[in-house]
Amino acid sequence: MKRVNLLLIWAVLPFALLAQNLTTASPYSRYGYGEIQSMSIGATRSMGGIGYGIRDNRVINPMNPASYSSIDSLTFMLNIAGSGTVNGVSSGSEIYNQFRGRVEYVALQVPVYKFIGFSIGVMPFSSVGYLYSSTYQQQEYSHADKKLNVKQSFEGSGGFTQAYAGLSFNILDRVAIGANARFMFGKVEHNRMVEFPDNERYESTYQIHYMYSTSWMCDLGLQYTQPLGGHNTLVLGATYSFKLPMNIKSQITTFTNKQDVDNTKYDFEFPQTVGVGVSYRMGDVLLAGVDFEWRDFSNALYYGHTDTLQTTYKVAMGVDYVYKPRSKRYSDNLHYRLGASFGPSYVKINNSRYMEFAITAGVGVPLFNNLTTLNIFLEYGHRGDLKGVGLVEDYFKFGLDISLNERWFVKRKLN
Repeated sequence: MKRVNLLLIWAVLPFALLAQNLTTASPYSRYGYGEIQSMSIGATRSMGGIGYGIRDNRVINPMNPASYSSIDSLTFMLNIAGSGTVNGVSSGSEIYNQFRGRVEYVALQVPVYKFIGFSIGVMPFSSVGYLYSSTYQQQEYSHADKKLNVKQSFEGSGGFTQAYAGLSFNILDRVAIGANARFMFGKVEHNRMVEFPDNERYESTYQIHYMYSTSWMCDLGLQYTQPLGGHNTLVLGATYSFKLPMNIKSQITTFTNKQDVDNTKYDFEFPQTVGVGVSYRMGDVLLAGVDFEWRDFSNALYYGHTDTLQTTYKVAMGVDYVYKPRSKRYSDNLHYRLGASFGPSYVKINNSRYMEFAITAGVGVPLFNNLTTLNIFLEYGHRGDLKGVGLVEDYFKFGLDISLNERWFVKRKLN
């Protein structure tokens, strides 16, 4: 019965994820594809979002598909998470706060054969969500000595979802390879209105911009494990994502005194991406890792051009500590996690790039027989500046992840 219930959860929750509005509350999500989300899940979310060098038979790690073969041949794993985010945005003169909540991801991992692992999951690729307006004055077209009040309103919602399936093999005692196939789908909506509140002679303009995606992506992964004596190990990991064309359709509808629809076909490309990472494990007490990610957005087409988005990188680091594993005292088995990440944006605003950084923390609480874990993760992030971009955003994210780890393939002995 337990297995049936878990399968029902896996069958239903992805649809809940797809049906929701994959929104954030960041004005920065107006640009590019929106706020691009990490593929880090479970325990590593509170370790700065690392994953390229993480190889753990208790963790689902879609960031590096080579990690799937680390799963125990008798184990079934399932991760489900939800989060809430409070965004605070300041333009120097105005400050506003918003809260958004959502399902984060659903992921499953099972052994296929000895030394072969398989994983499948659904999670956001990018999120869009903003609502703000600005008012300014400009000269009237027919009267240069008069000022005209202009109000611009901006609103966006939606996001792109990605479903992945991956397979991993141990090709040597210490070397594993893997691959992910990812399908990105969904809709993004951007609305813009220009009004002239004090002058009826000028027509207001309202524009709706939709982006629809049905695109495929592919990742390759490699991991090498080096024993260091005792129960200590060093893992080196690397991934490569191909530069591939994306099937994104754009539709722009403009309303003034008439309706104009622009269905021009534009070319989009997923950027070539390289990720490398290293992790060090000291028995079951300590796990620490560092990641570096590089995304070549500047050479990937966006609306048919390669000069719109910017090549970016991200550095992340994190640690997981357990005071006394397998102790009879419950509190000694808690996992304490800490991490950080930083890197420049992949978009320019007012011809300026901005930096993003985040600090993460969390606790892993063992449940039942220590196989299932409740992961509590916290994240504080900062992006932008008042000098260049003219906008500063601080956010605080908190969430819960249930990591179900069950031994399904053990034959029961009957007396």
